[in-house]
Amino acid sequence: MKQIYKNLFIVCVAALSISASQAQNAVTTNGVRISDIEMERSGNHLNVGMTLDMSDLHVRSNRSLQITPIVTNGNEIYQLPAVVIDGRRRSIVHKREEMEFVDPTNTYIRRYNRTEQATEYDVQVPYEAWMDNSELILREEWTSCHDAALSEELIAIAEISQPQSQPLTTTPTSSISTLPRMAYAIPTTSDATQSEQSSIDILFAVNQSNINASFMDNKEQIDELRKALANSSDIKEIHLTGYASPEGPYEFNKALAARRAESIKKYLANNNLSATTDVIVHSYPANWDEVKRLLNDTYIENWQGITAIIDDTSISAADKNSAIRKKYPVEYEFMLRSWYPKLRMTDITIKHKKRDLSVNEAKRILQNNPSQLSLEDIYLIALTYEKGSKEWDEIILLAVENYPQSPEARVNAANVAMANGDYAKAAQYLQGLPTNMPEAINSRGILAMSQGNYAEALNLFEQAQRAGVSEAAYNITLVRELMNAKQ
Repeated sequence: MKQIYKNLFIVCVAALSISASQAQNAVTTNGVRISDIEMERSGNHLNVGMTLDMSDLHVRSNRSLQITPIVTNGNEIYQLPAVVIDGRRRSIVHKREEMEFVDPTNTYIRRYNRTEQATEYDVQVPYEAWMDNSELILREEWTSCHDAALSEELIAIAEISQPQSQPLTTTPTSSISTLPRMAYAIPTTSDATQSEQSSIDILFAVNQSNINASFMDNKEQIDELRKALANSSDIKEIHLTGYASPEGPYEFNKALAARRAESIKKYLANNNLSATTDVIVHSYPANWDEVKRLLNDTYIENWQGITAIIDDTSISAADKNSAIRKKYPVEYEFMLRSWYPKLRMTDITIKHKKRDLSVNEAKRILQNNPSQLSLEDIYLIALTYEKGSKEWDEIILLAVENYPQSPEARVNAANVAMANGDYAKAAQYLQGLPTNMPEAINSRGILAMSQGNYAEALNLFEQAQRAGVSEAAYNITLVRELMNAKQ
């Protein structure tokens, strides 16, 4: 199990310092929450334990996320058994292999998306002398067929020694105040989060474009449509996208898909459901994106080959269906029978206006269900309190809990952590943030200063100042004074 690679992680590993005796928390790049982290020596053994909460993780059916704990001192490493979080199809494959090709020391877990799910990790390995000043690194890899790695991320989460960071109070050689200024990032909300949207599908019989309320589940969908359009003042716009199933003649399908979208547009107008709303109409002769989604989520033989045909730009759009039928006739018959009827439809996407919340209303939502708020909303609530106050800190940390992959949320949480003396936690938040993010550059400068690396801190603060961080000018003056006092 032991694997030694000289100098492998010297550049990769961030300088984190946290006590092994204290429970710590971390969030991986893909949103797996790591808590109750332990790395401690017990006699001739090293005990490593943690809890992995994958409730926020989404795993595609044909993908696996492999998380491998690694003990390293920068020159040598000891790779521990991995936790492999499988999508549905990968779980089936691993079970079929019956440990012939999979590593029996690893833990394999089937991920059920959109559900709360966690697992405990507890491993004991022989202790070696070089581990005295070692760190615990998590290597996070997305893998696909034959467990081939698609990407790799590293995050340092613990070390066995006590922290050596210098507190940001006063220097040992002078009474110079060493309280740098934090630069907080203002979250911006994308169009996708500015407005909610709902989607309703109306299905059509073969070669038909007339709405049949009794066809399949159209009655329920039409009822949902009427409810969704009941308050037209709340609606920003309606998008109608008509589709045909791929098996018909291409030009005929183009016209059929357009007629299906227009039939819904007429229905809305005739029932006064879109009088004050913009209706935008699209149509496509085939919904290959939906076919690819079904291929990804359903285990059928040769799904990769079918996907390759769909994505092959050398095959014309008019010929893709016949190419699939000729090369994979068995799978094609299944798709034609099971999937194609649901592709004969018009998708109705209703985009709602973003409702402006009062501060008090937003605070009530924050207390009861913060996930309903955008990151921008949470930050605006924080601004109602003084920066550095208990309330400010709590809300900033709540923001990163709900948006763990947001660079803005993470750099703000790092600032709060450093303001409270938890530099190890701050380093975890800063790990993996964009190197050109101005606020993150300033925060890395503060972290370097806390460790006594004044030259590095000065360089980072100067970068932050050039990037437009106003707080960096004060920090430059401060670190220069510290450098002079140290001489």
